[in-house]
Amino acid sequence: MILYTVWVAVGIAFAALAARWQRDDAGLPAPVRARLLLWAVGGAILGAYGLQLPADLLHLSAPPPPSLHAPDAAPLGGRTVLGGLLGGWLAVELGKRRLGVRVPTGDAFALPLALALGCGRLGCAAAGCCAGVVCAPHGWAYVDAAGVPRLPVQLAEAAFHFAAAAVLAIAARRGRARGRRLAAYLALYAVVRFALEFARENPRVLLGLSWHQLLALVLLCVAGGTWWRRAVTARS
Repeated sequence: MILYTVWVAVGIAFAALAARWQRDDAGLPAPVRARLLLWAVGGAILGAYGLQLPADLLHLSAPPPPSLHAPDAAPLGGRTVLGGLLGGWLAVELGKRRLGVRVPTGDAFALPLALALGCGRLGCAAAGCCAGVVCAPHGWAYVDAAGVPRLPVQLAEAAFHFAAAAVLAIAARRGRARGRRLAAYLALYAVVRFALEFARENPRVLLGLSWHQLLALVLLCVAGGTWWRRAVTARS
């Protein structure tokens, strides 16, 4: 629990530094940016817990290991990153409508989010949660608290987020893919997460897919559709 909290704090610190480093291409006033950030955080929290709740109630997620004293064992129950991303996205879109914002604002969130999620997955590895299925002993295998080797799904996901952060930082510095960076990052993450779910022990609930794979498909439709529309608009 302590190591998980430390990694989350490190992720928040990196995200804050990245937000200050990159330019805000949307050109919004500071009060508007602050209000959209509050919408994003509030929506992410509601989505993370709310979209995990069906999985908790219907036992659609693999139970955490008995030795785990991590956030998933807290009284509020588990939560899912995919739900947090969906909730945050929808909340920001609603907030933009309320505030009369018509320009894309996701670029400001992309790089900080990638760093925060990468550190969060390292926290999962430190806490012992979110590991993959049991595998043969290998040097690259993740060994859980019971000494069982498992596929290092959390570390693979962390590597994806940090690699994405590097690409997003270069794109931000060079002014590439304006208005589409967050959509592209989340669409690609949805694909990666969908694939990694096959290496986890979550039950299959529909068409051989897990609850989290279904959420990943929703995220892919939302983010991928947004990226496609904006890419077409940018070419026209």
